[in-house]
Amino acid sequence: MIKASVFLSALFLAAQSVSAAEIGSNVQPLSFGKDQTIVDIGKAVWGPLKVEGLPEGGEIAVLRGDLSKGDAEVLLRFPPGYVVPNHSHTSDEVYLWLSGAFTLVAHDGTRTAFNGPAYISFPGNAPPHGLECGAAAPCVLYLKYSRPFDIQYFPEPPPKR
Repeated sequence: MIKASVFLSALFLAAQSVSAAEIGSNVQPLSFGKDQTIVDIGKAVWGPLKVEGLPEGGEIAVLRGDLSKGDAEVLLRFPPGYVVPNHSHTSDEVYLWLSGAFTLVAHDGTRTAFNGPAYISFPGNAPPHGLECGAAAPCVLYLKYSRPFDIQYFPEPPPKR
């Protein structure tokens, strides 16, 4: 009886520590009804961002949905100096840049620097663009895709400014 009690206590404590760490994360979001997703961004569980053509070092945390099916929302985290090459998607994209300075490189080579949070919205098949995370700190952004994820790369435009 004591062994069973000790075993159940240990099991309960183990379950509590795992649940406490994950409840509210993107792995185990809170929800109070159908189609509700509530995630504590501080508890996000990150994994490596593995997309052909992107450099290593980026990370992803899927908040909701499935990138292969569309209507997905993710967090991306890039180390300082990370470069997303000139590209486009067939899906609409909505970015909310949460932290870190970055430069948006437009299809014509125009470079626009941002020192903090920014909102970016591109329709599907928008002209190609690139992103460069600043050198001082990591970059974190929210990204929403309306259609299944795809990416097409284009040659880098010559810099304009």
